[in-house]
Amino acid sequence: MKNYKRLFKLIKCKLHWFIISLFMIIIAQLLAFITPLLVKVVLDDCIMGIEYEWNQVVELDNSAVSYNGNYYKQTRYLDDNDVVCGDASVVLYKNGFYFTNNKLPSSKKNITELDGKYIIEVSVNDSIMQYEAEKLSKTDVFDFYKPITPTLVKYIVFIFVKTIVSIISGFTLTFSINKVINYIANEGRTRAFTNIEYLPISFFEEEPAGKMAHRITSDVDGMIIMYRQLLLLFASAILSFVFAYVGMFILDYKLAIFTFFIYPFIYLWIRFFLKKLKVVAETANESRSLLTAKINEVINGIQILQVFNFRKQTINEFNQINKEYMNSQLKDTKLNITLGWNMINVIKALITTLIVVYFGMQHLSFAGIIVTAGLIYAYNEYLIKIVEPVNIIFTQISAFQNSHVQIDRIHKIIEGPQEDKSIETIERYKGDIKFDNIWFSYVKNEYVLKGVSLDIKAGELVGLVGHTGSGKSSMMNLLLRFYDLTDPLSGKIYVDGMDISSISKRTYRTHIGIVLQEPIMIKGDIASNIRFGKEDITDEQIIDVLTKMGGDKLIKKYPNGIHQELARNGVNMSAGEKQIISLARAIIHDPAILIMDEATSHIDVETENIIKESLAYACKGRTVIVIAHRLSTIFNADKIFVLDHGLLVEQGTHEELVKNNNVYANIYRSQVANINQLKNK
Repeated sequence: MKNYKRLFKLIKCKLHWFIISLFMIIIAQLLAFITPLLVKVVLDDCIMGIEYEWNQVVELDNSAVSYNGNYYKQTRYLDDNDVVCGDASVVLYKNGFYFTNNKLPSSKKNITELDGKYIIEVSVNDSIMQYEAEKLSKTDVFDFYKPITPTLVKYIVFIFVKTIVSIISGFTLTFSINKVINYIANEGRTRAFTNIEYLPISFFEEEPAGKMAHRITSDVDGMIIMYRQLLLLFASAILSFVFAYVGMFILDYKLAIFTFFIYPFIYLWIRFFLKKLKVVAETANESRSLLTAKINEVINGIQILQVFNFRKQTINEFNQINKEYMNSQLKDTKLNITLGWNMINVIKALITTLIVVYFGMQHLSFAGIIVTAGLIYAYNEYLIKIVEPVNIIFTQISAFQNSHVQIDRIHKIIEGPQEDKSIETIERYKGDIKFDNIWFSYVKNEYVLKGVSLDIKAGELVGLVGHTGSGKSSMMNLLLRFYDLTDPLSGKIYVDGMDISSISKRTYRTHIGIVLQEPIMIKGDIASNIRFGKEDITDEQIIDVLTKMGGDKLIKKYPNGIHQELARNGVNMSAGEKQIISLARAIIHDPAILIMDEATSHIDVETENIIKESLAYACKGRTVIVIAHRLSTIFNADKIFVLDHGLLVEQGTHEELVKNNNVYANIYRSQVANINQLKNK
């Protein structure tokens, strides 16, 4: 029920198209209800109507036929002015029409030819009665059909009009459904994509990027499938079911009542099928997501994979996931073949056989009951329409079940835990930062920060140093509020004396900038990457910032300057150049607090020197925190904090910490030793 509510919320803006679709479905089902009855009338009253009872009359009128100097008229066309003076019958047998001046019983007939004469044999109560007959010529046959022709023409015109209405309603139905479907696809992807910005970082750590991309691009199809199936199953199929029963009761109420006894078995059948299908659908969708995630992982790491010649392990992992996906699809197919739509085809064939047997037995058992071709056709059509909803369930339920899984998956993004979207204008921070007794863990009771307390003064350049896993990035995650300290005993973080959790995250981050270890490049040119999020920045301002931070070489290197286009993920630029763009992007926003998360760990010495120059410019009028991999970038820092296994073990300037001969000094000596070894080589 939850997914139906989600879907209804989505289509409320296109409710008029939904109503039009329902109206067109009602029209289509009414026409489908009329069709078997209409065909029955055309077959029985018009085409086979020539066999209805004939009478010899005295006068010729529009409903009478002249044959061998006498006039004949069917009983159904007699009026008060007609004088009946004899009986007659016309029999359609094999490929010919035969006339006799006798009233024939409604029983099985056989026509034989003897000495150029035709004899009609009729079985009545275990005896055979014989009647002389004449074979009608083509002209005579057309004459006997003339009284029926006006009625036949009316029905043909009605069928033609019905066909036109059916085409128009079908077109309108398709158009209205697609209108809603296109809106669902667009709105679903837009909502999911929009909500990504407000999801907490923890959400992305639990879900691979490829899986997220698959949810937005493919899982929205679940809502489309559900909408289609709801109209097809709960509107079209239900109406088809109801109208079919109306038609069946009109034709033969006994068989209509009998069909109700099979529904408990169908219910148990469907319930068992759905139970099996749900497990298969969940497995198939999960395998498809893992396959997409693996492909995404391979594409993003294609350079490494090519260098190492597509390591066997990677191929084996992909083949394993692909095999699991294939097996889940095979299970789905096997389930449908054995218990699903394939069984419906068998039932349809049995229905046709049942109808022929039923009406045949009725004909033999009850005298006076006329079983016509039109009656058999109409009843067969209505019974098939009753089976059709079951057929829809079994042919579409797999997709319908998958759609529930897909809707749940995409709504994990749409309805996922979101950060506060509100944003207010606040004064620019001075830049004072205080960590007060911080205890933090990603996994309960596994602390990565243990009672950390430190103070950073406004305008200072400070460094965070420590071995991998010491807690440096965790401190910045907390400062940026990628994670919040929810436990009152976990401590507090203050900026300018304000508890950072007291305002919304978007408001809080207004005056904070960050430069990541892995620079993020978006599609566009250098200028659009730098002014990202601040479109009012001019080209002159961008050039001025690059020049002041020592990145003017980047402008001169490319013929188009700052309008040089970037390839996918900026692969046509070096790591250092991308880092300069990333730093310029942060500076152009003029943040009061700038965080550099190991921004020099993957760049060359020349670019590192540019970054050092940039730091001097970046430090003007703001607090700068550098998570340092290379200690050379923080030699001139006002203060350096050293972390070790989540504990703050040292703090001071570079010179002071080297003299202390503790953790920092060990890190420094190891880096100097590595440099000396490289020089000696």
